[in-house]
Formats: sequence, structure tokens, C-alpha cells
Amino acid sequence: MTTETITTQTSEITPVSEATKALVEQKLPEQPDEIKQKMGELVELIKKQAELELESAQDITRETYVKAIANAKATLKQTETFFAEQEQTLQQKIQELNTQADREWESFLGDVKNMGDRIDKAINAAWKALTEEKS
Repeated sequence: MTTETITTQTSEITPVSEATKALVEQKLPEQPDEIKQKMGELVELIKKQAELELESAQDITRETYVKAIANAKATLKQTETFFAEQEQTLQQKIQELNTQADREWESFLGDVKNMGDRIDKAINAAWKALTEEKS
């Protein structure tokens, strides 16, 4: 299969079999549906690629079949690793945003407290000035 053939196939939506949907759901239960759909399409394309490689061989042997399956598994493993890394990066970004939001909130609360203390001092000074008896 040439790169041209793969590119043409990937530009179209690939139907995903029920078995593949079940496998993707099992492996990526918490991922959004769009990612599951793309992963299913990728698995189907890998299956089709493996099938085309097997069909194009004149003498299909068990060794060739095992190699094609091993290649498909390796590609799936790489894809799984990629999604795991992406999820980890996303979790780190969320944590960073939460930490930054906490810092900003604490800073805001500190500013409000300081302003409240200043207003309290100003009110006390004004009250003292108003109620102080002149000598």
C-alpha cells in the first residue's frame, strides 16, 4: 500500500465495526466520543492496511500474518501511548490553571482585606476627629 492510498483513505470517514467500537470503549472509556470515533477509524484503517498487505502477498504464510498483526499492534500501542501522553499533558495544564486561579483568588482576597483595613482605619480616624473634644 502506498502513502498515496493511505492518505486518500484517511480523508474519508471510515465505518467502524461493532467489535472495534467495543474495544475502543473498553480501552478509552473516559475519552470524548470524537476521540473514540477517530481511534475506531484508525483501528479500522490499520485492520484494512493489514488485510491489504495480506491480500497483496502471493504466498501468505503464518509468519507474514503474524508480522502484519505485530505491526498493527505496535501501531495501536503507539497511538495509545500518544493519547495517554495527551491526557497527562491536559491534566497538568488543568492543574496549573487551578493553581494559578488559587493564587489569583488569594491575592484578590488579600487586596480586599488590605482595602478593608484601610477603610476601617479611615473611619476610625474620622470618628475620632468628629468626637474628640476640643481643649
